[in-house]
Parts: sequence; C-alpha cells; structure tokens
Amino acid sequence: MNRQLEKIWIRLGLYMTLFVLVTVSIVAVSIEIREQLQFRDFVAQFPASQQDDVSHHLVALGQKSVELCAYFARFADGPQGLDGNSELLPLIIGLLLSVILGIVVALLLARMIIKPIASIAEAASRIAEGDLTVRAHTYSSQREFTTMISNFNHMADHLENFERERKATAAAISHELRTPLTILNGRLHALCDGMIQPSLEEYNKLLDQTQHLVRLVEDVHVLGLDQAEKLTLYRVELDLAVLIHEISPLYIERAKEHDLQLDIQAESAWVLVDRDRMSQIVSNLVENAFRYAAHGKRVELRVFREKQDVILEVRDFGAGLPQGMNERIFDAFFRLDQSRSRATGGSGLGLAVVRSLVEQQGGTVCAYNNSEGGAVFRVSFPALDR
Repeated sequence: MNRQLEKIWIRLGLYMTLFVLVTVSIVAVSIEIREQLQFRDFVAQFPASQQDDVSHHLVALGQKSVELCAYFARFADGPQGLDGNSELLPLIIGLLLSVILGIVVALLLARMIIKPIASIAEAASRIAEGDLTVRAHTYSSQREFTTMISNFNHMADHLENFERERKATAAAISHELRTPLTILNGRLHALCDGMIQPSLEEYNKLLDQTQHLVRLVEDVHVLGLDQAEKLTLYRVELDLAVLIHEISPLYIERAKEHDLQLDIQAESAWVLVDRDRMSQIVSNLVENAFRYAAHGKRVELRVFREKQDVILEVRDFGAGLPQGMNERIFDAFFRLDQSRSRATGGSGLGLAVVRSLVEQQGGTVCAYNNSEGGAVFRVSFPALDR
C-alpha cells in the first residue's frame, strides 16, 4: 500500500507542476496582451499617415531608441494611457482566471484523493469496531487508488475468514473435548457410586478416552506451533522406504482390525525430513485410509522416485472424495460427516496436521479421486541424491 501511496503523491506532484505551468503561461499571455494593447494605443497617438512608419521603426530598433522609449514610458504612465490603470485589465483578468482554475483543479484533486481515502478510513473504523463485513468503495478510476482499495478489501476478506475460522475452530475444539470428558466423567461417577464394577475392560475404555484427549491436544499443539512459526524440526537424511518397513507391522495389525488388506510397496528414496514427524504423517494418512476404505477392500501404501521428487502415496478403495472437497479436507476440524459422529471419523485434525508438517519440511500434499475408485493422498518431497 505504501508503494501505491507513493504513486499517488507522484501523480499529485505532476498535477500541481502542470497547474503551475498553466498559471505561469496564462500570466505570461496576459502580460503580452497588455503590452500589445499599450503598443497599439501608443502608435494610435500619431497621425494615421505616420503609424506604419512608427510601427516599423519600433520593431526595427527593438524599442531601443532613447527618444521613443522615453516617449513610450511617458505614454504608459501618463493620463493618455488607457484611462489611467485600465491597461492592467488583461493582466487582472488572467490572474482571476488562474485563481478560478486553481480553485477548480484543487477541488477536483481533493475530491479524487479524499473520497477513496475517506472510504478506507470509514471501513477501517468499522472493522476496528468488529464489523468485518464492511468494505471500502472505489470512487476513482486511477489505477493506484483502485489497487490500494482492492488490497485493503483483500485484507478485510482475510480478517473475516480468519475470524470465521477462529469461531469454527473454538466450537469444534469444544465439541471434541466435551465428548470424551463427558464419557470419562459419567463412567468415573458410576465407578465411584458402585453402579459399574471395576474391571480391566472398563479401565481400557477409560484409557481409550484419555488417549483420544492426548492425541487431540497434541494435534492442536502442533497446529498452534505451525501458525506461530515455532514448530521445531530435527531434519536428517532418511531413507523413506526403511522408515515405512520399520513401522509397517503396526499398520498391518491395524488393517486386520478393520478387515482390510494393507499393500506396501516402497523403493529406496532418500529425503531430508524429521523422522518423528514423518512417522506422524504416515500414521495420519494410513489411519485416514483405514477409516474411509470400503469394507473388505485394501489400502495401498507406496513410496517411489519421480524425477527429482520422492512420492509417498496412500490410496483407499472407498467412496472417494466429494466434488470440490480436494482442498477443504486439509482444513482444521473439517469432516465429511458434518454430524461429527465418533463412529464415522476422527477429530478432523489429522489431515490438517499432515499438511502443516509436510509444508514445514519443504514438501507438498494433495488429494484426488482415482479413476478406478477411492481417494489418493499424495505427498512429495525433494529427493536427495545418494
């Protein structure tokens, strides 16, 4: 915006320079007209038969003749001039025209500059009061003003979206915390009142709820650190295929629990990443695939080189992604199931954490539907030459 303001002041300076030049030109023309009138009246004092000779003689001498100049001076200052000071009339008229033109130009410039700035000031004041829906209006066709107002409105759009996301995030966190806390509170009261007998099964149920709370808090913490740009990463050279094979037994067992087949294909591919965060990325993608894969189908986990990149792909064979949701699924607390049922999905933070961790390590992540069915999540990192 500072650059746009600089352009506006430069344009205003050019306008004022032009105005000064026009004013000086008008004054100069007025003076020239006054001198021509004086010269005409001076020549008119001679007999008609001598006027042409006097005119030619003045022009030829450049009015350097002492006698003629003295006579001309007496004529200009004396009572035989155009009724005293009336010869100043053209000069006065020129000055009046300059003043009027200056006032008009000043008003137009003030209107051109003040209205857009006033619109921005009013919009900023209302935004400061909490009304994030207000926008500044464009009153000028000048590119600098239009760009400045467009940038201001773009900033206001971001503020409105941020506030909307903040409120949605607060509501989602409240919901996600309420459910396990309500369950824990109810079952612990039942245990204390003797309505439920202590057992290993009951303790495991309580442990599941506390683990869910721990995961939720950890995910929120990661996203908070990412937004504050304080997420600490310990990046090392890592063979992604080795990491996948080390943690694959856990996922194979989890696939059996979901009655799914996990197909792993990983070729050696070196990347510069944080090992723990990379494990978290793989875990979130695989768990998401398990949740949405069709019953009895399989989930594919692949690692391979593609030109100068290392690709990690996780594919399920479920219903796929709804149209237009390819980007939104990476938003925090976004769930395809808007009821937020625990049976049909997690907290809605897993994929948001994936995008955050991938981008913090210099990679990219995207999602799309496979032509053969199911959704594909594709993570790309720059490859290291080994």
